[in-house]
Amino acid sequence: YRKGGKESVIYFSDEVRDVLENYLDEREMIDAVPGNEDALFLSMQRKRINVRSVENLVKKYAKLVTPLKKITTTKKITPHKLRSTYGTSLYRETGDIYLVASVLGHNDVNTTRKHYAAQEEERRRSARNVVRLRES
Repeated sequence: YRKGGKESVIYFSDEVRDVLENYLDEREMIDAVPGNEDALFLSMQRKRINVRSVENLVKKYAKLVTPLKKITTTKKITPHKLRSTYGTSLYRETGDIYLVASVLGHNDVNTTRKHYAAQEEERRRSARNVVRLRES
């Protein structure tokens, strides 16, 4: 379920599928604390992970992959930043603002357009030389 209780189908790559299948094999061997049996992801305490747990995991692994110097000079890596970066990459690859809005779960494409306005402007600017009116 998404924010607002909306249900949606999540599509992912074969690579992600393989990782999830491996995790599910391990997950089957973990007895969750009563009341948490239906949780897909569990904490070390065998309880459903919460928003704060995800934030902490992202922070932990971001420190491992980000050089120490850069942590203080660049923006913090957060779940929201990862989501935003995914949306940016998807828009750059497809140029489809409606697809990005759908994948990110935006009800209104104008919300998405607002976040990607600078990229959209750059795409329009680069489009000026795509069509030629006459041969050189």
